[in-house]
Amino acid sequence: MIKIKIKTERSGAIVVILDEADRTLILKRPQWIHWGASQWAFPGGKLEGDETAEEAATRETYEETALVVKDLKQFDIGQDLPVMSYYTREYEGKVKIDWEHDDWAWVSRDEIESYDLAPQVLEMYDWVLTHGD
Repeated sequence: MIKIKIKTERSGAIVVILDEADRTLILKRPQWIHWGASQWAFPGGKLEGDETAEEAATRETYEETALVVKDLKQFDIGQDLPVMSYYTREYEGKVKIDWEHDDWAWVSRDEIESYDLAPQVLEMYDWVLTHGD
C-alpha cells in the first residue's frame, strides 16, 4: 500500500462522531482557551509536524476523548473553514476527556441547540445527519 501525504492549507482537523442513535459527541472547551471559550465543539485540533489532516483528526480525538476512531470520511459544509472535517460511526473505547475540556456529552439533534455551540458545530452535525451514511 502506498501512502501519499497531501498538504492542505488547513491547519487542523475535527471529527463528528455519531453513535448508534445518531447522537454526536461534543466537548466543552474551558473558559481560559482562546477559541470557543466555554463553548461546545467536536474533538479535534492542529496538525503537528508532517502529519496529514486525517492523522491529526485521529490523534487529537484519542488525546481528547480516549476514543479510537476508524473509517473517517471527509466532508465539507461549503464554508472556508481552517480545519478539515471528518465524520465516523466507527469508534472504540469509553469517553474520558483530557485537561483541555471541562465536560462532554452525547447529544441528539433535538438536544444540541440547548448547548452554547462553537461556530459551525450545528451546521456540521446537520450535514452529517443528512448526507452521511
